[in-house]
Amino acid sequence: MSLVGAPAQADAEESTPAPSAVTVVGLTGGTSQLTKIARDGLERLDDTAGTGADLPTAPGAESPTSDPAATSPVVGAAAGHGGPMSAGVPVVIPAATSSTEAEAADVLLLTPPMETQEFYVAGVTWDRDSSEGGFQVFLRARQDGEWLEWTELDVEAALDESTGTAGTDPYVTGGATAVQVQVSGPEGSLPDNLQLSLMPSNPTESDEVVTEEGDDVTYLPEEDAPSDVADPVAFADDTTFALLGGPAGGFAVADVALDSAGPAPASSAPTAMPTSVAAAADAATTVVPAALTGGVQAAAAARPTIISRAGWGADPALMTWTPTRAALKAAVVHHTAGSNNYTAKESPGIVRGIYYYHAKGNDWGDIGYNFLVDKYGQVFEGRTGSLGAPAGTMTVGAHAKNFNTGTLGISAIGDYTKVNAPQVILDRMAAVIAWRFSDAGIDVRTASGITSPGTAATPAGRNLPRIFGHRDVGSTTCPGNDIYGRLGSLTSAVDNLMGQKIYLNNKFSGYSDVDFRFGARGAQILVGDWNGDGRDTLAAREGNRFIVTDENKDRAATRTIYYGNPGDEIYIGDWDGNGTDTFAVRRGNQFHIRNSMTSGQADRVIYYGNPGDEILVGDWDGNGTDTFAVRRGNQFHIRNTLTSGYADRAFYYGNPGDVILVGDWDGKGTDTFAVRRGIRYHIRNSLTSGIADVVVDYGNAGDRTIVGDWDGNRTTTLGVVR
Repeated sequence: MSLVGAPAQADAEESTPAPSAVTVVGLTGGTSQLTKIARDGLERLDDTAGTGADLPTAPGAESPTSDPAATSPVVGAAAGHGGPMSAGVPVVIPAATSSTEAEAADVLLLTPPMETQEFYVAGVTWDRDSSEGGFQVFLRARQDGEWLEWTELDVEAALDESTGTAGTDPYVTGGATAVQVQVSGPEGSLPDNLQLSLMPSNPTESDEVVTEEGDDVTYLPEEDAPSDVADPVAFADDTTFALLGGPAGGFAVADVALDSAGPAPASSAPTAMPTSVAAAADAATTVVPAALTGGVQAAAAARPTIISRAGWGADPALMTWTPTRAALKAAVVHHTAGSNNYTAKESPGIVRGIYYYHAKGNDWGDIGYNFLVDKYGQVFEGRTGSLGAPAGTMTVGAHAKNFNTGTLGISAIGDYTKVNAPQVILDRMAAVIAWRFSDAGIDVRTASGITSPGTAATPAGRNLPRIFGHRDVGSTTCPGNDIYGRLGSLTSAVDNLMGQKIYLNNKFSGYSDVDFRFGARGAQILVGDWNGDGRDTLAAREGNRFIVTDENKDRAATRTIYYGNPGDEIYIGDWDGNGTDTFAVRRGNQFHIRNSMTSGQADRVIYYGNPGDEILVGDWDGNGTDTFAVRRGNQFHIRNTLTSGYADRAFYYGNPGDVILVGDWDGKGTDTFAVRRGIRYHIRNSLTSGIADVVVDYGNAGDRTIVGDWDGNRTTTLGVVR
């Protein structure tokens, strides 16, 4: 039988597919009774049982032979089918237990392979309260003329407040043209109104067409049969049942009826999608990370390139959910199911299909994830409002039941249970999470305060990290073994992108006055007044590259300069007394001094001290020009001019193992020394031997200390880097 209507007229935009109706296949009715198509596969199994047909075998099962009494295990009775199956049918090994000594599962429902209009997302839904569960849903699809392996679809427990509809994870394809579904489980576990939904690239709501029970099915010729595939259950000839959905303006739903069912009335015509759909495909080659190259991040993580809902063509008519937001605490990582064989230009259509399936099929009113990432690194906004959520908040999604509030749900498009995810997926996930965590002031190295309810992956009560997998809070294998095993490296990548945490103090108190992020993990933080405005700001050094900012705040404007060699020692000072700090490079006892914040050759070279000396920089005589001092143990040799020669003065202060800091601590125009011991700072306001004039505690013992005049009041105070 054919359900194909007249083809829809193509859009003016060649890259934008015409709206097409979603194909919905009814598998059970309102009393969990099998529809004709759901019985058809089971009946054909009976027809082939014991005939000696060359049946493909499931993983772990014995190959069937021509002897009906051979050792091939027997599948148990199928509910609603009318009795046990004969010997010779391969064992069904559920995907979730294929590595254990699993018993054969009962096949409750099996469709024949079904030909359909091209679809990009599939999902199975049912009435939530009509079954206590315990059944498993398997699906496979034909793409590019080849059948993919069977996939067990996890039940998608995502919405905090359950609707009347339950469903599986979305199964994505790169444009499939045939599908087969199997449901296995205990007798009596089938739910009511079990439906298979097949979403095209540009899905729209459709009229409902119901085939009558007496309608004949049409099979494709045997040459279209798929090759060897690892199946839970399969047919001897594995031919394909012709079930065709229709494009917009034609028929829409192929719902195979129960014996007593009749045709349903048609609904209104489908709604066209916005013309902006084409923008998503064009963006496929323009997605780049926002982070600086080479690992140095100038400031708190910036927003990466993200395709908005308008960009990928979200139909606003499907959105019936009222957005809410909550303070962000953590990120939950997901993947979808199905094929990883799709193109960059097909990804927007896959996202539209997931959107339709979540919004309409699952009755969530919107897509569940906050963001989605394809294998090419394209990032898509998911849930309404996720892209524009105020700093420190995130739109509450529907991706991890009871754990949606306060989390960011981000999903890889594809199935990474058995294969490795491309690194670009993890890179883009890191960029998105770092951006939102930076806005929220979250330290990704701390615990989230969210506790696991207890799953196969994580014990109950464990305080989860800031980035965790769906399987840590739900009964699922999501986000696949590969991505789950790389969450540690994802966390490290986020930490690196977010930059180091800077705490600046303006008045020698125990608490910081200014907090922000700057510089990637491992970058050396330098301090100077780069623009001569009287306030010290930061530079992040990695190798011979310097990212310089003139503002102490998140995402401040920066500039990049190159100077010296990666192994050089770098010193900062106002070498010419013009009020601006610049760089000097030390090589042994030779100093190459540059008087401008530009790349280029040194303006002067001098010799001072010995190659192993510790060098300090300061304005020792208050003349506005910085010069060098040499420290040997607790003895300091100070020179007041940038020339080679002997020290102008020498004195003793502190102990040989002390950390020495230099600053104008009292605002009198002369730099002096401070000694750091743990979190305690002993400050001396004159260049003489003696006890400290001021003692202050600040920060933690593991902090790296920086000092500067942060507020332009001509007094040096403390800061720490974490």
